[in-house]
Amino acid sequence: MSTKLLYLFTRTPLHVGAGASVGAIDQPIQRERHTGFPIIPGSSLKGSFADQWNDTLETQGEGEKTKKVRGKSVSAWLFGSDDANNAFAGSLNFSEARVLAFPIRSAKGSYAWITCPLMLQRAKRDGVISSEIPEEPKDGEAIFKSDGPLALPGSQIVLEEYCFKLKEGYSSDVAKALAGLVGDELFKSITDRLVILSNGMMSHFAVTACEVAQHVRISDETGTAEGTGLFNQENVPADTLFYSVLSATAGRGPAFKDKKPENALHEFAAKLSAANNVFQFGGDASTGLGFTSVTIQQ
Repeated sequence: MSTKLLYLFTRTPLHVGAGASVGAIDQPIQRERHTGFPIIPGSSLKGSFADQWNDTLETQGEGEKTKKVRGKSVSAWLFGSDDANNAFAGSLNFSEARVLAFPIRSAKGSYAWITCPLMLQRAKRDGVISSEIPEEPKDGEAIFKSDGPLALPGSQIVLEEYCFKLKEGYSSDVAKALAGLVGDELFKSITDRLVILSNGMMSHFAVTACEVAQHVRISDETGTAEGTGLFNQENVPADTLFYSVLSATAGRGPAFKDKKPENALHEFAAKLSAANNVFQFGGDASTGLGFTSVTIQQ
C-alpha cells in the first residue's frame, strides 16, 4: 500500500451535513463526537472525487437501453465497481479530513488561524509536519507571535470575545511547516497569524465559531416566505485547512490486476491537475458552498 496526504483549503463556506437536529441549529455540520472538531467524512471525499471521473465510464447498450457501466473504466479502478456481475472495491481509500487550521475573528489584524496541540500531534503522527509541538497553554493563554499583526499592548490577543495572555514558546517552525502545505498565497500569512490555543478552547471555538446562515422557504404560490419554512444551517468558514490520508492498493478488478498502487496515485494526481485542483464537497453547490482547493503531497 502507498499513501499520500491531501490538503483541502476551503475557498467558500462548506456544509457537510449531519442531518436534522433538535438543537438551535436545524442543519448542523458533521463533527467528531469527542472533540467537536468539524470533519469531512471519507465517503464525502470519495463520492465527490468519483463524480469527476463520470466522463470515463463506458457506455453499454443502444437507444433507450444505453447505460453507463463501471466494470472496466478508470473510475472502477480507482473508486470501485457496483456492477452486479463485476463488483469490486477501488484502489483508493480516503480517511476523513481533519481540521488543522481554523480561521477566527481577531480584535486586531482582522483574523487569525487557530490550532491546538491535539491537532498538531495528530498531524505529526500522520506525517503532515515533523516540527516539535509546543506545550499546551492554559485556557486563558495562547501562543502567538508577540510582534505580529494580532498582538495587543500588554502581550495579549483577543479572539471573538475572549482575551488571551501570551504564553512564550512560539514556534516559527510549526508556522512555516503549515504555510508550506498549500500553495494559496493568502494562507502563507499564517506565519504571522498562527495562534495555538489549549485543546479545550480550540474545541469551544470549533463548536461556536462556525457560520450560521438563516434560510427561508419561498412559497411557489405567493412568492413570499412560508410561515414554517425558516431554518438555520451551519457552515465551516472559508479559509479552513483540512487534511486527509489517501491510501492506494494494487488494482482489485479483473481488468486491473496489473495496476500498482503508484499507478493509482499518479492517475489521481493527474486528474486533480486537470481540474485545476478545485473541487466541490458537501451540499448547496448551486449557491456556492463547498468549493475547495485540493493539493496532493509531492
